[in-house]
Amino acid sequence: MWIEIVLFLFLAVCAVYDGFSRRVPLAVVWIGMLTAVCLQIGGAMGETNIVSAALSLLPGAGFFLLSFLTREKVGYGDGWTLLMIGLFVGAYRCFLILLVGLMAESVAAVVLLVIGKIKRDREIPFLPFLLLGMGVVVCF
Repeated sequence: MWIEIVLFLFLAVCAVYDGFSRRVPLAVVWIGMLTAVCLQIGGAMGETNIVSAALSLLPGAGFFLLSFLTREKVGYGDGWTLLMIGLFVGAYRCFLILLVGLMAESVAAVVLLVIGKIKRDREIPFLPFLLLGMGVVVCF
Protein backbone atom coordinates (compact mmCIF):
# COMPACT_ATOMS: atom_id res chain seq x y z
CA MET A 1 0.00 0.00 0.00
CA TRP A 2 2.83 2.42 0.71
CA ILE A 3 4.03 2.03 -2.90
CA GLU A 4 0.67 3.39 -4.08
CA ILE A 5 0.99 6.30 -1.65
CA VAL A 6 4.40 7.20 -3.09
CA LEU A 7 2.98 7.03 -6.63
CA PHE A 8 -0.07 9.04 -5.53
CA LEU A 9 2.19 11.82 -4.24
CA PHE A 10 4.19 11.99 -7.49
CA LEU A 11 1.00 11.86 -9.56
CA ALA A 12 -0.75 14.48 -7.40
CA VAL A 13 2.09 16.98 -7.93
CA CYS A 14 1.97 16.34 -11.67
CA ALA A 15 -1.84 16.55 -11.81
CA VAL A 16 -2.01 19.88 -9.99
CA TYR A 17 0.73 21.30 -12.19
CA ASP A 18 -0.99 19.99 -15.34
CA GLY A 19 -4.36 21.29 -14.18
CA PHE A 20 -3.10 24.84 -13.77
CA SER A 21 -0.48 25.14 -16.51
CA ARG A 22 -1.42 22.36 -18.97
CA ARG A 23 2.17 21.17 -18.80
CA VAL A 24 3.64 18.10 -17.15
CA PRO A 25 6.66 18.64 -14.84
CA LEU A 26 8.98 16.10 -16.46
CA ALA A 27 11.58 16.44 -13.69
CA VAL A 28 9.01 15.15 -11.18
CA VAL A 29 8.03 12.32 -13.52
CA TRP A 30 11.66 11.29 -14.09
CA ILE A 31 12.36 11.34 -10.35
CA GLY A 32 9.26 9.18 -9.90
CA MET A 33 10.49 6.75 -12.55
CA LEU A 34 13.91 6.58 -10.92
CA THR A 35 12.24 5.97 -7.55
CA ALA A 36 10.18 3.12 -9.03
CA VAL A 37 13.25 1.52 -10.60
CA CYS A 38 15.20 1.79 -7.33
CA LEU A 39 12.31 0.24 -5.41
CA GLN A 40 12.12 -2.60 -7.92
CA ILE A 41 15.85 -3.24 -7.77
CA GLY A 42 15.73 -3.11 -3.97
CA GLY A 43 12.96 -5.71 -3.94
CA ALA A 44 10.36 -3.47 -2.28
CA MET A 45 7.81 -4.24 -5.01
CA GLY A 46 8.14 -7.99 -4.85
CA GLU A 47 9.66 -10.15 -7.52
CA THR A 48 9.83 -8.50 -10.92
CA ASN A 49 11.13 -9.96 -14.15
CA ILE A 50 12.17 -8.20 -17.32
CA VAL A 51 9.04 -9.27 -19.22
CA SER A 52 6.62 -7.80 -16.67
CA ALA A 53 8.74 -4.64 -16.46
CA ALA A 54 8.62 -4.28 -20.25
CA LEU A 55 4.86 -4.90 -20.32
CA SER A 56 4.35 -2.22 -17.68
CA LEU A 57 5.74 0.32 -20.15
CA LEU A 58 3.18 -0.47 -22.89
CA PRO A 59 0.51 2.11 -21.92
CA GLY A 60 3.10 4.88 -21.88
CA ALA A 61 4.63 3.70 -25.15
CA GLY A 62 1.16 3.67 -26.68
CA PHE A 63 0.63 7.26 -25.60
CA PHE A 64 3.98 8.25 -27.12
CA LEU A 65 2.82 6.75 -30.41
CA LEU A 66 -0.53 8.53 -30.06
CA SER A 67 1.28 11.82 -29.39
CA PHE A 68 3.37 11.36 -32.51
CA LEU A 69 0.41 10.38 -34.71
CA THR A 70 -1.78 13.27 -33.52
CA ARG A 71 1.03 15.86 -33.70
CA GLU A 72 0.86 16.31 -29.93
CA LYS A 73 -2.90 16.71 -29.52
CA VAL A 74 -2.14 14.21 -26.77
CA GLY A 75 0.99 15.47 -25.05
CA TYR A 76 4.22 13.55 -24.60
CA GLY A 77 4.03 14.36 -20.88
CA ASP A 78 1.02 12.06 -20.59
CA GLY A 79 3.12 9.26 -22.07
CA TRP A 80 5.96 9.92 -19.62
CA THR A 81 3.48 9.89 -16.75
CA LEU A 82 1.99 6.58 -17.88
CA LEU A 83 5.51 5.14 -18.04
CA MET A 84 5.98 6.19 -14.41
CA ILE A 85 2.63 4.71 -13.36
CA GLY A 86 3.43 1.46 -15.15
CA LEU A 87 6.77 1.13 -13.38
CA PHE A 88 5.08 1.56 -10.01
CA VAL A 89 1.98 -0.63 -10.42
CA GLY A 90 2.56 -2.90 -13.42
CA ALA A 91 0.80 -3.25 -16.75
CA TYR A 92 -2.60 -4.51 -15.59
CA ARG A 93 -3.22 -1.80 -13.00
CA CYS A 94 -1.76 0.85 -15.29
CA PHE A 95 -4.26 -0.12 -18.00
CA LEU A 96 -7.07 0.02 -15.42
CA ILE A 97 -5.96 3.47 -14.23
CA LEU A 98 -5.79 4.62 -17.85
CA LEU A 99 -9.24 3.21 -18.62
CA VAL A 100 -10.88 4.85 -15.60
CA GLY A 101 -9.09 8.13 -16.33
CA LEU A 102 -10.19 8.13 -19.97
CA MET A 103 -13.79 7.33 -19.02
CA ALA A 104 -13.85 10.08 -16.38
CA GLU A 105 -12.37 12.62 -18.78
CA SER A 106 -14.85 11.63 -21.49
CA VAL A 107 -17.81 12.05 -19.16
CA ALA A 108 -16.50 15.41 -17.93
CA ALA A 109 -15.89 16.63 -21.48
CA VAL A 110 -19.37 15.64 -22.65
CA VAL A 111 -21.03 17.27 -19.64
CA LEU A 112 -19.02 20.48 -20.09
CA LEU A 113 -19.84 20.54 -23.81
CA VAL A 114 -23.56 19.98 -23.22
CA ILE A 115 -23.85 22.74 -20.61
CA GLY A 116 -21.80 25.07 -22.82
CA LYS A 117 -18.83 25.62 -20.50
CA ILE A 118 -16.28 24.61 -23.17
CA LYS A 119 -15.99 24.50 -26.96
CA ARG A 120 -15.01 21.40 -28.94
CA ASP A 121 -11.44 22.57 -29.53
CA ARG A 122 -10.71 23.20 -25.83
CA GLU A 123 -7.80 21.24 -24.38
CA ILE A 124 -8.55 19.44 -21.14
CA PRO A 125 -5.65 18.41 -18.89
CA PHE A 126 -5.48 14.63 -18.56
CA LEU A 127 -3.41 14.04 -15.42
CA PRO A 128 -6.13 15.08 -12.95
CA PHE A 129 -8.26 12.32 -14.44
CA LEU A 130 -5.39 9.84 -14.20
CA LEU A 131 -5.13 10.77 -10.52
CA LEU A 132 -8.85 10.09 -10.15
CA GLY A 133 -8.38 6.80 -12.01
CA MET A 134 -5.60 5.81 -9.67
CA GLY A 135 -7.73 6.59 -6.64
CA VAL A 136 -10.58 4.46 -7.98
CA VAL A 137 -8.32 1.52 -8.91
CA VAL A 138 -6.47 1.55 -5.59
CA CYS A 139 -9.66 1.85 -3.52
CA PHE A 140 -11.54 -0.86 -5.40
